[in-house]
Amino acid sequence: MMTSLYNCITRKKVVDVNTLTSTQLNRCLSIFDLTALGVGSTLGVGIYVLAGEVAPDTGPSIIISFLIAGLASVLSGLCYAEFGARVPKAGSAYVYSYVTIGELCAFVIGWNLILEYIIGAASVARGWSSYFDSLFDDKIKNFTITNIGEMHAAGIAKYPDLLAVLIIAVLTIVMVYGIRKTSWLMSLVTCINIFVILFVVGVGACYAEPKNWSDNFMPFGFSGVMSGAATCFYAFVGFDIIATTGEEARNPSRGIPISIVLSLGICTLAYFGVSAILTLMWPYSTLPDGGTLPKIFALKGAPWAQYVIAVGALCGLTSSLLGCLLPLPRMLYSMGSDGIIFKFLAKVNPKTGTPVIASVGSGIFSALLAFIFNLRDLVDMMSLGTLMAYTIVAVCVLVLRYRPENVGFVKENYSDAIARRQTDDQETPEEDSPLLEVRKAKRPSKTTAFTAQVAIVSSCIGLAALSALVICGSDALSQAKWWAILLLSLISMFLIGCIVLLFLLPQNKTPLPFTVPFVPVLPLVSVFTNVFLMLELSYLTWIRFVVWMAIGFSIYFFYGIRNSLEGERQICQVTDENQMS
Repeated sequence: MMTSLYNCITRKKVVDVNTLTSTQLNRCLSIFDLTALGVGSTLGVGIYVLAGEVAPDTGPSIIISFLIAGLASVLSGLCYAEFGARVPKAGSAYVYSYVTIGELCAFVIGWNLILEYIIGAASVARGWSSYFDSLFDDKIKNFTITNIGEMHAAGIAKYPDLLAVLIIAVLTIVMVYGIRKTSWLMSLVTCINIFVILFVVGVGACYAEPKNWSDNFMPFGFSGVMSGAATCFYAFVGFDIIATTGEEARNPSRGIPISIVLSLGICTLAYFGVSAILTLMWPYSTLPDGGTLPKIFALKGAPWAQYVIAVGALCGLTSSLLGCLLPLPRMLYSMGSDGIIFKFLAKVNPKTGTPVIASVGSGIFSALLAFIFNLRDLVDMMSLGTLMAYTIVAVCVLVLRYRPENVGFVKENYSDAIARRQTDDQETPEEDSPLLEVRKAKRPSKTTAFTAQVAIVSSCIGLAALSALVICGSDALSQAKWWAILLLSLISMFLIGCIVLLFLLPQNKTPLPFTVPFVPVLPLVSVFTNVFLMLELSYLTWIRFVVWMAIGFSIYFFYGIRNSLEGERQICQVTDENQMS
């Protein structure tokens, strides 16, 4: 029973190179379109809302917080880029982990990404509504409270947000009409947003006062910078929309890596510039609440600038909202196609090439959350799920690099691939080397791959321990207490040993359009950064996350594990083999 369950949850998706580019979706997105999707979905809340909220708690060093958060996203983005080149399929990290780790891991990732997109869409929609309403002195809010009344309950919004529901409904209709029209809208609002950001940086530089930095650049120390980085990470959530639309890119193996790197580079520069100007224009300790950017310009004697900023903010929030709404039905489509969630979600309209049921359903659910819930406390929960997805993608890159087979580009048909895997499990290749002779191995084998997996898992455990020590024992380390130094030395030596072992092991040299450089160091740095930021989140966030995962496991073990398409294929394969024998 346990063996059968283990085989089910670890079964991997086999991709046939002959059907790798076949899809029911519409392949029409260029590199420019993909980059616009990545930039548009990322530049929004972080620029116009988050920077003003985080700056009072970090001071001018918020620019370092954004750089650290951007670095974490860039490292993860490079890992996504390699997988996008290997497996250009809709579903992003969900598909990547399904191909490399197994079905249960893939479900966990997919379930977390669904959480990210739903909460992101609802929170951005409320932000869009609030910002738009503020331009008219909150008349919509006051009208709603007067005629409908306030809601008084923990975790529930003060008033039902009808405008947030309306904007989600409009964008959902646009998505249903096809990815081409959605991409045009995203490109338009993204270009306007970038122009406004350049305006903010250029005009704001004229009002900058260097003394606002020189007086106290890092008022809350390193811990304040890292705490701010954990929050600022939310601003970079969204670039994985590029990987999610892998089946709608014209040349995904080339376009996905290039557009991910371009979009993250543009976003990092934008966040750095705006946060720098914000803290140079006004002392961090007296920054006004809500609509910080336009209020600062008004205080500096340029009230006219707030109208330009308002246009950019609405465009940025619109693109961010699209960036949350667009990947959600693609994720549901991918998981539904594999049968591990309800299969009707994978139905595609043949005229528009879009998963209509998934698009409409996700729009309704997001609108419902935006209508009644106060989602501020759930933003950290969204970041936790995303960080976990990024971590697993980095681990998957490492696992693939040390495997003998080229996962993601299987040249034989499905039956032959399954048979090959079964043969690999029963036979040991001639090139397998003893553990003490790993340096003699010229290419990955079963033994070196197993050794690499042990080293990878050990490295991840060591990085988690190092993160916990830095966070919980920072004071002891700064005071050079013997036990903290001893622990740091032991963990460091353990990690160095694991990394040296990985350097000695042979890697898979299969040529790809893009590969992560400096393996294994860069993926391990990505793992460390992501784990560190996860541990910075509150325990309440972890509790909410556990509840969400309990709901997901119920769906998987009661429905998905029995209806998995991969499981059905393997059963058919075994049946055919028995009949032939």
